[in-house]
Amino acid sequence: MQHSRKQAYWNWLLLSAFYAYQYLLRIYPSIFTDEIRATFQFSANEFSTLSTYCIGVYSCLQIPLGILLDKMGVRWIIIASLGICLIGQYLFTHTQVQWIAQGGRVLIGIGSAPAFMGVVKVISDFFPNRLCGIFIGITCVFGMVTTMVSSHWLRQLDAAGLSWQQAIDSLSWIGGILWILLLLSLTTSNEDRFADSSGEYTCFWSSFCSVLLNHKVFLYALLTIGTCAVVNTVSDLWGPAFLSAKYHLSPLQAVHYNQSIFAGLMVGSFLLPTVFSEGKRILPGIRTCYLVLGGIFTCLIYGSASIPPALLQTALFVAGVVACADILCFSLTAQLSTPKTSALIVGWVNTINMFGLSCLQGLVAFSLDKHWSGVTNEQGLRIYLACDYEFALGVLFHVVIGGTMIAWCMRNKNYNLKK
Repeated sequence: MQHSRKQAYWNWLLLSAFYAYQYLLRIYPSIFTDEIRATFQFSANEFSTLSTYCIGVYSCLQIPLGILLDKMGVRWIIIASLGICLIGQYLFTHTQVQWIAQGGRVLIGIGSAPAFMGVVKVISDFFPNRLCGIFIGITCVFGMVTTMVSSHWLRQLDAAGLSWQQAIDSLSWIGGILWILLLLSLTTSNEDRFADSSGEYTCFWSSFCSVLLNHKVFLYALLTIGTCAVVNTVSDLWGPAFLSAKYHLSPLQAVHYNQSIFAGLMVGSFLLPTVFSEGKRILPGIRTCYLVLGGIFTCLIYGSASIPPALLQTALFVAGVVACADILCFSLTAQLSTPKTSALIVGWVNTINMFGLSCLQGLVAFSLDKHWSGVTNEQGLRIYLACDYEFALGVLFHVVIGGTMIAWCMRNKNYNLKK
């Protein structure tokens, strides 16, 4: 029994490391925006495909891979997924052909898709229910801390004279070591759980349709787009470039300021569920987060460019905190679930959230190109000015306003809807 518990902790650590690793793989284009665009001669819209393709594939595979993880366990799916990530990573950094680079990002999206679900499955299969929330929170924080530290480290390598390809290739060595550890020591999920759930898929399609037709689940999913997806569009792709253009920061400073969002996400993952833990507080908590986020975006996008550095970092930090309102949305959807639909509802909401993120990143890129001021550098690469970013990021502001209206129109009762 003691060996089983030690193996459970080791499995969780390995899967948490994979979650953090794939998260960094998905967001590093934002660290080297100018360098990658110069290498492939990308416009803003073409550059955004590096993220939207990755996230789009990630979204499509949530439900299918969730079923496979329940059927087969985590071992071989996670090992294969990390291998696919490494192949995609190699293709992206060893080509100057646009479609090959985009294909590499698609492979990263495929490989990263089961990461979070795999962590949650290992936690639920090996640990008691009272500890599940704690371990999931620690995993999320670990991913964010890893991203913050690694982002700064990658920029330091670039400042030291390495190309962006060489800096990112250093991640492949880390991924290779992690793949070997997974192959040698990762075990599958608790077999007793499989025995208990052998008949769960006999009515899968009827359960799936009932989830899709539940308008409350759909509305809560939309609310996740207006919080986490909006903020992640900034932090994962356009944040450093926007901060550099509007607030006259160096690329390294812009990355450092952008990391304040990840620090806020780390704090908010624990803070918001604690403050708004009771059923009647959850929807008011979502409304409060939307109001705060709307105010922050108003100041950042349309406000003065002479904001004091400390105030700018504080605003980005608070934006990260309130973006964790998506956790509150997931809490509300959990109240609508039954034991046979709980994973399905989470997968459906996460699919909508990730598709929303993909669409928002594409819309921002489309707006940048459509309203480009016409400025180019010596190589003919488009340069986007602060006014271009202000117009494009206005898309995100309008999404926040729409989410605020939905949150305030929803009824603040009937939280416990399980029969």
